[in-house]
Amino acid sequence: MPRLPPTAYALLLHMMTAQEPGGLVVATHDELATSLAMERGMISRAMPHLVAARLVSVVRRGRFQLHPMIAAFNDPREQRAAVAALPRDMRLDEGDFEDEYEHRLELHQAEKARKAQARSKGTVTPLAPKLKRVQ
Repeated sequence: MPRLPPTAYALLLHMMTAQEPGGLVVATHDELATSLAMERGMISRAMPHLVAARLVSVVRRGRFQLHPMIAAFNDPREQRAAVAALPRDMRLDEGDFEDEYEHRLELHQAEKARKAQARSKGTVTPLAPKLKRVQ
């Protein structure tokens, strides 16, 4: 397990207790903050650590998905199927988990710094549009 900030651990444990079967957590940052008696900003600062560690992914505003290897399922067969469907590079037991977390967190922080610098210069460059999921 990577050395996450204490607020990230608290947030993860709360999300694990609030999840629906399969790992979906339906809550906004404000709702998570209220549940944990924290400020919203603390949640916003903790969430990138969980995402970089691949423990949580953001589905959309107010919807988060816990990684299948830590999510609760109604049946162990459902969890085995979800884990088997993961690409090898998304499994938590492959490679060096902590190195991967630190690398992803560095990328997030660099992107955040780039955006802040662009805002301060008034030259925000648009990112590539997000592709819609095909189902």
